[in-house]
Amino acid sequence: MRKTIIIISLIALGGCTTAWKPIVDVRASKEPRELTRDILECRELTAEIVGSKFSCWDKPYWQCDKESAPIRQCLVNRGHSVLN
Repeated sequence: MRKTIIIISLIALGGCTTAWKPIVDVRASKEPRELTRDILECRELTAEIVGSKFSCWDKPYWQCDKESAPIRQCLVNRGHSVLN
């Protein structure tokens, strides 16, 4: 019984560690061929600011989205339609 609880707990916690992946509507994007390159470049460009400047003082910690906000804004600025 104890092993079952431990296994279920590890599986549940493992679901929380997934990295944010943008969902992009490529038909609405200006340059859909450049999406992969733009995602990689935006992750590289925002690596220094994730977790430093984007702190969430006005939101509870579970609503704080430190990683996706700068990357999402970078993709939107490059003309992509980010859905999440």
